[in-house]
Amino acid sequence: MELTETFLSEIKRFSQTNWWIYILYAIFLLAIVVTHSGNIESIIPVTILHFVADIFIMMMFSAYARKDFREGAYFQITSMLIFLSIKIYTGINGGGWQYVSADLIYALAALKNYKLDVQKNDIVQINFVSMSILSLVIILIILLPLKEFGHLVIFTSLAQWIQTTGIFLFAVALSTTRNERLRYLLSITALIAMIGGSAWETTNSIIHNGSNHITGLELSYSLLPLTVLVFYIKRWSLFLK
Repeated sequence: MELTETFLSEIKRFSQTNWWIYILYAIFLLAIVVTHSGNIESIIPVTILHFVADIFIMMMFSAYARKDFREGAYFQITSMLIFLSIKIYTGINGGGWQYVSADLIYALAALKNYKLDVQKNDIVQINFVSMSILSLVIILIILLPLKEFGHLVIFTSLAQWIQTTGIFLFAVALSTTRNERLRYLLSITALIAMIGGSAWETTNSIIHNGSNHITGLELSYSLLPLTVLVFYIKRWSLFLK
């Protein structure tokens, strides 16, 4: 019961600040239905689950703020499992394996921030330089060779390259601590790339009447990170002090 109340409270808080996102979501869904550019029965559950995972992340931050680290850890694990599930589903059914490709870096960033925030013990090996190198290794040595052998359906357009760059860059930003200015600039750049690439791919498919099959993650990555970008922009003066 308490979990349900906390969950609904976070949704209410999010909706009061980001009410406009529901309007954009409805417009995109209508356009997808009219142009037959995606399987709406698959898109809606995936975008809802993405939203639920984001709410658990907000619940995690709230739990950490009140020093309830055990509950915060549970919320973080729940969110990561939901994200991983919908990413694997999308990869199997829609070919969007780029969404899961940076999860190792996100997991390391989560471990670093948990250790730093909860145990006051920084894992210095996880940093901007090491995670940037790991990102390049994953993309250049793992993803591209597998794509060449036809095992993965990724990077079929420039928009996907931009989106994937944003996904990796945001993971690197989360791994960058003790330098808030760099972390902020990396996050802003990553969010713009992530949103821009996803929106470009989604809009292009709608305009060309389903030239590409829109996935739920493609749509949710166009919209949900936009709320984070707005949050960062509103507080740019604080982050750049």
